[in-house]
Amino acid sequence: MLKVTRDNLVKIEDDPLELFYQGFKSDITRISYTNKLRKILCDYLEDVLEGSFENRASQMVYKAKENPQEALRILLSLSKMLRERTEKDSSDKEYLNPSSFNNFFKPIKKMLDMNGVSVVWKRIYATYPEQNNLGDTRGYMRQEIHDMLQFCNAIDKAIILAAASSGARVGGLGGLKWEDVMPVYRIDDRLTLDITESEVSRSEIVCAILMVYRHTRDEYPAFITPEAYNAILNYRTSWISEIGKEPKPNEPLFKKVGPFVRQLHGDGIRKRVERIIEKSGLINILFKSRRHNVPAMNGFRRFFNKVNKETLSKDSPLAALIKKEFQMGHIGLVQLDRNYFKTHIMELIEEYLNAVPNLTISNEEREKVENMKLRKRTSELEEKIAEIEDLKRRMRIMEKTRSKEDADKIEELERRIMMLEKTDS
Repeated sequence: MLKVTRDNLVKIEDDPLELFYQGFKSDITRISYTNKLRKILCDYLEDVLEGSFENRASQMVYKAKENPQEALRILLSLSKMLRERTEKDSSDKEYLNPSSFNNFFKPIKKMLDMNGVSVVWKRIYATYPEQNNLGDTRGYMRQEIHDMLQFCNAIDKAIILAAASSGARVGGLGGLKWEDVMPVYRIDDRLTLDITESEVSRSEIVCAILMVYRHTRDEYPAFITPEAYNAILNYRTSWISEIGKEPKPNEPLFKKVGPFVRQLHGDGIRKRVERIIEKSGLINILFKSRRHNVPAMNGFRRFFNKVNKETLSKDSPLAALIKKEFQMGHIGLVQLDRNYFKTHIMELIEEYLNAVPNLTISNEEREKVENMKLRKRTSELEEKIAEIEDLKRRMRIMEKTRSKEDADKIEELERRIMMLEKTDS
């Protein structure tokens, strides 16, 4: 019988940062939290703690264990300083949006929790500012995204179109590998992820899948438009030119500039987008006041959410809404949706395709999508008309030699014709 012995007891690390790192399944989240923790301990608490980042982390954990009141004083003082920033005018460079307030405490709480340190967090949460300005922000408009694209190189265009057409968070985009991008083909009326060489000429790419947060518990399929997929293919040419070889499946999709394969993480992606906003002159429109404020990266997610939710669906309103929430990596409308509403990926793709025309940014590309839809609709109508004519021809033949058996068949043909004509209207 298997049992735990003293010899195989798990060793608990003494290093506070090592325990902190063990609390993350995703490398992207670990890097993001580490950068935030470093800024807090080394910048905001520069005069309270001493030494390197590692030393400061150890001091913070030690203080919290040995003198909980002292640790509480530090956290309350941090909260007071940050709250004063939320009260500044929104045009002030020191202004802090109240909705970002908790982000400064998440990494500290994570480190203390992983080190078994108890803090009276209710006392700290009580000092948080009111989040009464969340409704003032909005997503990008299509024209604003269109204007940004005029100032993009290959990687920037791929990033912006992928963000706008998928609604993926910046951390999800920063963690993508080349293997996470999969085109979706339509052959006749069939959707497929794989095609043979003989099917290439008959196929068209209708969208592509992004496997966001792959191999983590948060993994989900997001989707991008053909326009965004083509932008990624164009960027791939630049990627190959810089590195001198084709990318391997497990290498980063978005990389830092230069001849080396170095992952471009979320912060780097955000900075690139912010530079594009400044180059395009949109910064004066988007950030001139709180009423017009658009989050640099989350603005794409809000654009996607608005367009997707406003797109009509063939499903019931509730089923369509759950599928649209899945596309953004949300659990659903309630906690149990993911367990009891296991939507096949092809059903999500069918739902997403309804929104592709409205998620396409370029006017020319949108016309192409609309023309493809029109051709598909025309082809379907032609098939139905041909079927109706064939049914009517068979009815005329049966009516010449009408029998009881033929009468039943004629009634069935008439019902079939009525159904087809009804779907055409």
